[in-house]
Amino acid sequence: MKSFRIPRLQEELKKIFNIALTQQINDPKLAWVTITEVVLSKDLRYAKLYFSHFNNPARHDTIQQLLIKSSGFFKKQIAGAKLMRTIPELSFFYDETEDKAAKVDKLLASLKDEWDDGDYDPDIDIDEHLDDEFYFDLDDEEEDYDFDFDDEDEDEDE
Repeated sequence: MKSFRIPRLQEELKKIFNIALTQQINDPKLAWVTITEVVLSKDLRYAKLYFSHFNNPARHDTIQQLLIKSSGFFKKQIAGAKLMRTIPELSFFYDETEDKAAKVDKLLASLKDEWDDGDYDPDIDIDEHLDDEFYFDLDDEEEDYDFDFDDEDEDEDE
């Protein structure tokens, strides 16, 4: 049976951490930092916190060190919420999802520029360009085939 406790706790912890970052920690160096994912171990003793920062010029390492320094505050928030009996050890990691997505977008844009066909018309009628020799319309030649579905029904009844 699948346990729903750990995913529920992960979501609640993510909410607590993000509220603490946006409303309670008044450090301008942590402005625009969000916790994107919380991963708890099965025994609930360790938590990996993945963070990202949008519109924040600080380096990933600097923000990670600031978050590590504020981990005591985060642990107090967990204790105050009374979600868990034991407070997990927190470790912070930069979430590279946005960077990877930007690389994929850049790659797709370069491919689009490289393979851009100016003659492509999305409103083209494909029937005009198909060779009639290879084109088969079932409705026109339906009488050429003898489909006898009644025999199969009788076999199933027996």
